Amino acid sequence: MPSPVFPVPVLQNGIKLTNEPPKGVKANIGRTYNDTGEEVLESCSAKPSEWRRLLFALSFFHAVVQERRKFGPLGWNIKYEFNNSDLECSSSTLRMFLTEQEQIPWAALEYVVGHVNYGGR
Repeated sequence: MPSPVFPVPVLQNGIKLTNEPPKGVKANIGRTYNDTGEEVLESCSAKPSEWRRLLFALSFFHAVVQERRKFGPLGWNIKYEFNNSDLECSSSTLRMFLTEQEQIPWAALEYVVGHVNYGGR
């Protein structure tokens, strides 16, 4: 319902924009890397090789989760919209784990990314 103080013709004549994720896992990963700048890829100086590999794995996981939309209720009880903020939150958590820990804490990483960031909805 529009606000009584905002004129309805402005809403009706305005341009509406949406930001849809691309179709397909390959296109989704491509978009993620196009949106990711070189400074992000170089942002973990503690373990640069592990950072790039795990960032790709995280981007692949995010693409698969977003692509599951076309399968409907198969394996998914409730429809959720995952967006780039989920990926950004997970990548900053990954960067923190790689920077602050001597060894990669796989169990903690799996729990935070899989259960909290993506499964906690």
